Amino acid sequence: MVVDYGATAAAPGHNQRVRWFARLWTLWARLRQRHAWRQGVPREELVRRFASGQSFVDVGAMWRVDGAIAFLAEESGATSVTAVDVMAPTEAYEAEHARRASGVRFVPGDVHDPSVIDRVGPHDVVWCSGLLYHSPHPLLVLERLRAITRQTLILATETIPEVPGLAGGCVFWPGLPDPDRRLHANARPGVQAAALDSPFQRSQGYEAWWWGISRTALRGMLKASGFAVREEHGGPLHATVIAVPA
Repeated sequence: MVVDYGATAAAPGHNQRVRWFARLWTLWARLRQRHAWRQGVPREELVRRFASGQSFVDVGAMWRVDGAIAFLAEESGATSVTAVDVMAPTEAYEAEHARRASGVRFVPGDVHDPSVIDRVGPHDVVWCSGLLYHSPHPLLVLERLRAITRQTLILATETIPEVPGLAGGCVFWPGLPDPDRRLHANARPGVQAAALDSPFQRSQGYEAWWWGISRTALRGMLKASGFAVREEHGGPLHATVIAVPA
């Protein structure tokens, strides 16, 4: 179920749910300002745990990380490593690739495109972090990831707290009016998020935050796309999930 909190036609109980939701966000914003929320196991630990002896692909490998996860997987003993991104390889990635004499293969392209998925091919371990909520079609992304996952998917995404009385809730960020959008942005102080801390513009493309996905919605999407969840880590504003093909 998708909830647009900017809708003018309110179902019975809608306003009460919105008020509860607003209180939740305000509470978490205050907690985040006072305490660093522990997001669970470090990503490096997960890479080392799953990459050794396995083929490994990082989907969305460039943005702000410059292939770091792909290089770590290679360093951790992966049999082969692929990096995928709609962005071109960054200068930092190219420099580190040369410094390491790395064998990481880079595949340019959009994961939504089935031809890109064909070029990537199946891998034992699929890593995808910080991508799902940037896609206007998150279920399609998960279906594409399922097509290349032989054994394990490690998926990290920003999330929203559960909406009281409404399991499986999502928020469509571009559709929110300014007051509601600011409410959500205030829960993530210091985070730059197009379409969340600023009005949505279609030209933002994948830079925009498209969806706020609750944990229950994420589980449902994974199940619908052919995954079974084995582990969950993180807090109300972030989830890292270990899943396997169902």
